[in-house]
Amino acid sequence: MKRVAIDIGHANGTGARGNGFEEHEQCKKLAVELKKALEAFKLCPIQADIIDFPEMSNGGDLAATVRAVNAGNYAACISLHMDASDSPKAKGAHVCYYSERGKELAKEIALRLCPQLPGRANTTVKRTDLYVLKNTRPVAVLVECGFITNPNDAEWVDKNPDRVALSIALGIASFFDYEN
Repeated sequence: MKRVAIDIGHANGTGARGNGFEEHEQCKKLAVELKKALEAFKLCPIQADIIDFPEMSNGGDLAATVRAVNAGNYAACISLHMDASDSPKAKGAHVCYYSERGKELAKEIALRLCPQLPGRANTTVKRTDLYVLKNTRPVAVLVECGFITNPNDAEWVDKNPDRVALSIALGIASFFDYEN
């Protein structure tokens, strides 16, 4: 059985806001749905744990998350986020990675998630500056589930957290099958 850490990417009140939504709250809903979707797979059994330190500062949350993920016996870490922009026209999902294994996981998730939240020229992006990607021992990706500052993205994610989660879960399951 594979174990997956689901990180709610920002502590409460420290992430992006837009269109009446707050990033931590939206990602918390996505995390619950992702855990359900992952644990429903029968052919690729996955245990999922939600990692959340809502009352810490953003820096404290990041450090505590990395410690928790590295202390667990996880095969992967999925950090959930919603992007923000000064332009309400910015839209679309993308998946960030750091390592080569992360790139493969990012591709599998993006293949399923990004058609639902289109708009980004690059659906996967290598990032060398993201703490959670650089410092976790298991393969890790950061999933930007659309723009919270784009009315269409924000509303679609709010109304369809199960569809967003299932897309991510299918990508994870495909990655694990690809690994075996």
